Amino acid sequence: MSMKISAYFNNFFWIFATYLSAPYLYFRIFLRKGKNHKTKILIIHGGKIGDLVCATPVFREIKKKFPSSWVAAIVISKSRDILINNPHLDEIISINDYKTIGSKFRLFSKLRKEKYDWAFNFIPGSFHNIISFWALIPDRVATLYKYSGEIIWLLSFFNNHRLEYKRHTSLEKHYANLLELIGIAEFSPKTEIFIRPEEEKKASNFLKKNNITAEDFLIGIGATAGIKFKEWASDKFAALADQLIEKIKARVIFVGSSDDQPIIEKIQKMMKNNSVNAAGAFKLYELAAFMRNLKLFISVDCGSLYVADAAGVPSVVIAGSVDMREQHPLNSPYKVIQKNIYCFPCSFTPFPARTCKEGHLKCLKEITPEEVFDSVIKLISEEKLKNI
Repeated sequence: MSMKISAYFNNFFWIFATYLSAPYLYFRIFLRKGKNHKTKILIIHGGKIGDLVCATPVFREIKKKFPSSWVAAIVISKSRDILINNPHLDEIISINDYKTIGSKFRLFSKLRKEKYDWAFNFIPGSFHNIISFWALIPDRVATLYKYSGEIIWLLSFFNNHRLEYKRHTSLEKHYANLLELIGIAEFSPKTEIFIRPEEEKKASNFLKKNNITAEDFLIGIGATAGIKFKEWASDKFAALADQLIEKIKARVIFVGSSDDQPIIEKIQKMMKNNSVNAAGAFKLYELAAFMRNLKLFISVDCGSLYVADAAGVPSVVIAGSVDMREQHPLNSPYKVIQKNIYCFPCSFTPFPARTCKEGHLKCLKEITPEEVFDSVIKLISEEKLKNI
């Protein structure tokens, strides 16, 4: 059975099962309402690394309002490690541990035992929309999105609070609106990733191994993205890196996962100067400790960008088609490079584009290494990061 057929089967199964079971589930929810003495809140977030980093203020603001509350998060495995050290979370649940229909019922049973009061689903999704209903959570909040498919809309009806996310608006504003439902009136969008001493030590050892000192003007580059259509050309990254090394005496280090090794090695072979390849050197929960040593981060729109921002690193973003009004660095100064062509923007935070519908990808192809370098110089000058 192909993945697409399997996905259709699962969606239709949950539509049928949920609508058929709704009277029984509503009755069970009615019996449970108001029984808890301690506030218990479940956050459901199916986003990737950058999306989840941008949601970290939610956990802090909930704990600030309800210090004795129990807060748990359901996330995808790829993003999970972002939250490992977060003191505002009592439990992290990976949705990928519950892949089959049978295992999903085990998830519902687990959540029922916890007796949550509130559940917030931050990103529209078919199965994510019904987790809280099957878990018998009395107050269920779902994010609606005009451009979601019919199945997502059909399953969103089982949430008794629904709030539409409107395209072109910032996600932090949407998060703040969601939390108003539980009496949180003030919301700080500052993102955060927590670092332990052992992660700092690993970063320090890596820098020593590569003869990088605190006096070096260390610039990180994120050349890869989970969605390949967001990536800038390898030869342009090579030209940019050479300019950084030759013109401002920077040390350049490429950041990524082990899967990004081939692309980074390709870029390094195109370069005239030496650079460091850190792809795969750090696990996701270790990456922020390393990022703190950077003076600047240059990146396409990817998870590493938001890790760097949470670590307090200024950034230059090669954004291409992405609508940066929706999601952008929140902690540190940044510059965005985009081409305002007729079809821009075409990629949005919920359900981002996977290919260029026009077939030309001019929004990225027309960005030159010189433009990016000029933005780097402006940011360095404005923030007094280096004497140039």
